[in-house]
Amino acid sequence: MFKGIKDHLKKSNETYFSHVIWAFKAGFRLVWAGIASFIHGIFPNLFPGTAAKTVIDLYHERLVDHPNKDYEEYIKEYEK
Repeated sequence: MFKGIKDHLKKSNETYFSHVIWAFKAGFRLVWAGIASFIHGIFPNLFPGTAAKTVIDLYHERLVDHPNKDYEEYIKEYEK
């Protein structure tokens, strides 16, 4: 288990704590996007584009040019 953690952090060029901080921030942003999406579904005038913008922002902040090339493969697979 710990080898897998070390391998992931090495591929991502991160420390454990920087990874934890990013994951928590991203997780909270995604939870907020989900809540905003539910509210938007009921009241379309509230939070228009919030969920989409959050996902797009996270994609560009984290995955574009990420040192872990696994993400590049995930993106290529999705684009097929």
